[in-house]
Amino acid sequence: MPSPTTRRTFLKQRTAARCVASLALAIASLLPPASVDGAGPPALLDDMEQAPALRLIDTGSSAKVLAQSLERGHGRFGAGVERVVLSVPAGSSAALAYDLPPATVIEELRFTAWISCNRPGAQLAATVVLPRSIDPRTGAARRLMLRSGKLGEAGDWRLLSMEGLPALLADQARVARASPGTEIDEHEAYVTQLVILAPGGPGPTELWVDQIAVHGVLNRPAKLAATAAAASQPKTRPAEPSGAAAAPRAGGASPRLPLAPRIIQWQGEPLALLKEIGFDALWMGRPPHETELAEAQRLGMFLVAPPPAPPTLAESGLGERYAPVIAWDLGQLADPREVDLAYQWALAIKRFESSPTRPVLLRPSGLAREASRIADVVVLGRPTVGSTQSWTDYAAWLSQQRRAARPGTPIWVTVDTHISSRAMAQLAALRGVDALAAVPASFREIFLATTATFGLQPRGFCFTSRSSLAAPGADARMRRLALELANLRLGLAEPWLARGKLASVARSSREDLTGLVLKVERSHLIVPLRWSDDASGAAAETRGPVSFILPGIPESSDVYVASISGSERLRATCVTGGLKIAVDRLPDDAFLLVTEDGYAFSHVERYLRQHAPRAAQARIELAALRRQLAAQAVSALSPEDVKRSGAAEELARVDGCLTAVVETMQRKDYGAAFQLAADADGILDVAERRLTAAVAGAQGGGAGPAPPRWATLADCAAVRYAVDRAAPQRQPVPGGDFERLAPITEGGWQRVENCPDGIKAAVSLSSQAPAEGRYCLDLDVRQTTSAGSPPTLPTPPVWVTSPPVPVPPGHLVEISGVARVPDVPLGSPDGLLVFDSIGGEESAVRISLAPSWTPFRLIRAVPAGAELRLTVALGGVGRAQIDALAYRYIPLNRQALARSPR
Repeated sequence: MPSPTTRRTFLKQRTAARCVASLALAIASLLPPASVDGAGPPALLDDMEQAPALRLIDTGSSAKVLAQSLERGHGRFGAGVERVVLSVPAGSSAALAYDLPPATVIEELRFTAWISCNRPGAQLAATVVLPRSIDPRTGAARRLMLRSGKLGEAGDWRLLSMEGLPALLADQARVARASPGTEIDEHEAYVTQLVILAPGGPGPTELWVDQIAVHGVLNRPAKLAATAAAASQPKTRPAEPSGAAAAPRAGGASPRLPLAPRIIQWQGEPLALLKEIGFDALWMGRPPHETELAEAQRLGMFLVAPPPAPPTLAESGLGERYAPVIAWDLGQLADPREVDLAYQWALAIKRFESSPTRPVLLRPSGLAREASRIADVVVLGRPTVGSTQSWTDYAAWLSQQRRAARPGTPIWVTVDTHISSRAMAQLAALRGVDALAAVPASFREIFLATTATFGLQPRGFCFTSRSSLAAPGADARMRRLALELANLRLGLAEPWLARGKLASVARSSREDLTGLVLKVERSHLIVPLRWSDDASGAAAETRGPVSFILPGIPESSDVYVASISGSERLRATCVTGGLKIAVDRLPDDAFLLVTEDGYAFSHVERYLRQHAPRAAQARIELAALRRQLAAQAVSALSPEDVKRSGAAEELARVDGCLTAVVETMQRKDYGAAFQLAADADGILDVAERRLTAAVAGAQGGGAGPAPPRWATLADCAAVRYAVDRAAPQRQPVPGGDFERLAPITEGGWQRVENCPDGIKAAVSLSSQAPAEGRYCLDLDVRQTTSAGSPPTLPTPPVWVTSPPVPVPPGHLVEISGVARVPDVPLGSPDGLLVFDSIGGEESAVRISLAPSWTPFRLIRAVPAGAELRLTVALGGVGRAQIDALAYRYIPLNRQALARSPR
């Protein structure tokens, strides 16, 4: 008989499968039938039978249309064909445009048309819109015409085709850049017209056109092409990026669309509060109601939401009532079996869409490439607050996922605002309560998380939130203040994030500090990246002068250090290798601005003057709230731990900074007040780190059930107290001694492989120097081809999972073992990962290099009804070994936990 847990899991899987099947049937009813040849239908197919669809556009020639009509009975397909007679001077050509819904320039985009012409030389071309490049003559997005280069012959019907548009666009952009002062950005380019170039010569040119086909992804159905054509005409306002586009608002002008939207996961807060914090949009978990749409429109805010259910979509479509929605969220994509369903869902949305540039987005988990072939925007991210990964590894992981996605796909990133739901569940289990208020992320953690994503040049920031920001209490207030400061910082960098290009990396005088250089015309923004920090909340101190060397920067440039508290001019000298910038003190959240354009600095100065008073006030209040939290934490700890850490002396320094703030605010010296509050916050980080070492000890680095910080230090102390007094006896995880194969195969161990082409994985019992007994578990991932570097591995190619480990109520469980990793695995920032189903991958033990056997342990508080399984995963090409997996139960001390600050 299966166990109750197994049966519950089976029932959940069966219910989920039925839901997916029902959704698939509903979506299928919205789509036209697919072709039976298995090749897939074109996104648009026009047999030219309804009305004349071609129109002459101005290309500088004196061509004229002499006659245009639909001729019945002369077509190659269907009942009709379009005939155009033109007068075209010799040596030139006439451009006949066929308007299309916007079609993103990707490798899969292809055009075909059957054409008959009385002259040789007809060819296909396309009008491409560059939404990130502005034509100074019109103020609209710049347009380029791409020519296929394939010339048709005179006489009978010929099939002309046009493909390889990304390469054609790159060639034409290179030509356009040759004009002085021209800025060309090919990102997010889309086609709005298929153009037929008719050759000129003596006498009239007669052109017959039949069956135009478009293969690829169109943003609107063919029946709405005329409206799309109107939308593609030049406007007085520059076109916005596709990652933040929206339809015009009914009843008035549209508010300014965000260049890089800042989006918060909505938990029922008043929209006005979220706008005050600095958010542009809400990320909803359901389709919006009429009242929410109206409120967003009134406040000039936007929404990201799932589309309506298929029956509603079929009945009402996606009309102007959804104008505030800037993107449709198709949800997560974690199972390869759901790729086709997501594709069909995206097609259904585009079929009923009324806004030509409103994107659909997907949030992939290990399926970034598949998601990028379906969605217009891909959302990337993983838990960071309290995670065991370093910011270096997180940035590398993001870059790896970006490389896996289709080139040119706009990327949005997620940013955590509190510790993960897994950590919250463990904390609640520790304290014996059902639920807790979210433990907030610090301002430092939030701005470091956003900074780590700048190398991707994200087109949007999605802040995750699982509890209301409008809730009473200090926790929600601290989150509001930290998010307000983070949004002000992103607003300062927005022009470079939205329109800039990644120019280079600046070297610094410190080994753990580099500068990411973003360029917009004649201005460079240098984003300092501190690689010594980890994501668990520990802060590296920045003291003393530092210098950067920027290659290729003119010596005449002006240099400033700028943060949301103000700006200061710096000195710069020309040295070998570039321009050297010296900074006496670099604030953690600051940028460096290097510009030859006075307008760029005046823009920054206006922004800072507008926001500096509020930034100083929010920074001071946040530091004061953290100081109160530190006092509560210290009162709940033993005097011995507090004295040993030296935290009391650090907190006295914090009090001195906060006292001095009062006088600086009275002088309205907002920059100095902001810096004093930042200094207090930094000292609090140091005190928190020292107390963590004294209280949590070896629990750091993901070993404990909750990330150590002021709000959880008393919990960490109680866990350490329980661990120190627990019986030392351990028992092996079933099959975890890896001595015999039968307990592994018959005891419920599971092995999963997810190897891309060119990679082979093996799991075996190895007799090579085990830690205990005769054998150990060996994970081996190899590259099957000898040429080239290891491929990018977006997910671990192999992992093994243990059977459930039972945990009695009122106990912690400690899992221990030893691991050996002879060489650093290649192809992924994740080396060997050891994690469990309770803490998740964010609290994994991460081992990149361990030539000899290295011990590890995990301590978990298991919520009621949860199942604990251990997973060992090898993230890259290499080899890793595991041995001596064991566990022990640790009784909880509720009296010690009762002292935890609430």
